[in-house]
Amino acid sequence: MSQLETALDKLTIAPWWEDGVLADQERLAPALEGVLERVERARGSARMPASLLLTGPRGLGREWVAVELAAMMTCPGGGARGCDCGSCTRVRKGIHPDVRRVPKPENRKHIVIEQVREIVESAAGHPYEGMARVWILEGAEAGNLGREAANAFLKVLEEPPPHARFILLAANPEAVLPTIRSRCQQLHLPGSVAMAGVSSDACAAPELLATVGAAAGELVEATAVSLEEALGGEPLALVLAARRLAQAGEPYQVAALAALELAGRNEGSEPGEGFVRLAADLLEAGRAARTLNLKSHDRRVISCFMDWYRKEISA
Repeated sequence: MSQLETALDKLTIAPWWEDGVLADQERLAPALEGVLERVERARGSARMPASLLLTGPRGLGREWVAVELAAMMTCPGGGARGCDCGSCTRVRKGIHPDVRRVPKPENRKHIVIEQVREIVESAAGHPYEGMARVWILEGAEAGNLGREAANAFLKVLEEPPPHARFILLAANPEAVLPTIRSRCQQLHLPGSVAMAGVSSDACAAPELLATVGAAAGELVEATAVSLEEALGGEPLALVLAARRLAQAGEPYQVAALAALELAGRNEGSEPGEGFVRLAADLLEAGRAARTLNLKSHDRRVISCFMDWYRKEISA
C-alpha cells in the first residue's frame, strides 16, 4: 500500500450524503443493476461518455448509482461492478482524491458559479491515483444550478479533458437546461413505483410497476409536500392533494411516486415504512380501479390517504 493510500485510509470517513439517502446496495441492486451494466458495456467498447445525466428520484438509488459509476470510472484495474479494490473502496467511503461531490452550499438555493469555476480550473489536472477525475453534481435542474454557473459549466462539458468525467443528478430531465442536457448521455433510473417492487411485496406484480412521465414532476413534489403537511397536523392538505391528483392521467402512480420519494428521505424510520405502505395501498387501489373501470379517482385516493393518516397518528 502506498503512503497516499495509507494516509487516505486513516481519514475519518464522512458520509457522501446525509443518513438515509445513500441506500444500501443489497436492497437496490436488483432494480439498478441494468444501469451499471450499460455503462460497463460502454466502457468495454471504449464508448464511455465524459458526461452522464442520471435521472431519477432523490434517495431511491440515484446517489448509490453515481458512487458506483465513479468507482468504475476511477478504478486503476478497470474493475467490474462491485470491485472491492482499495480505489473503489475509497470512492464508496467518500475519501478518494479523484472523486468530488458538488452539492448546493449551505444557505444557498443553487450550485454557485464559484464552485463551477473551481471545477473548470481543476479539470485540466491529471488524476492523483485513478484512471479519471470525477465530479458528481447534486441537482442539475435549472433551479439547482444557477444560470451563471450553468453557462460556465458548458465550457468544460463541450471540450472535457480526456481524463475528466461528470455525473449530473436530476429528478426530472426536462428541468435541466437544454444546453446542459444535450451534452450529456442520459441514464434513466427505474421509477419510484418500480422501486416499490424492491421494498414491498405488495408492489411486486409487474402490472403495478408502471411509472409516470417526467412532466408529472411538479405534481409529485406538490403531493409530497401535502403528505408532509398532513403529518405536521394539517389533514386538510390530503383532500386538496386528492383533488389535484384527480386531474392527472395516472393519479395512483403519481401519488405513489410522491410517497416513495418521502420513503427514500425517511429511510429506516417508522414514517419511511409508513410511506412505503401508502405507496403499496395506492398501487393496489389503482389496479382495482383499472380492473373494474372505476371513476371518481379522487375519492379512492383520499381513502388511501386517510387510512394512512389514521395509522400514522395512532402509531
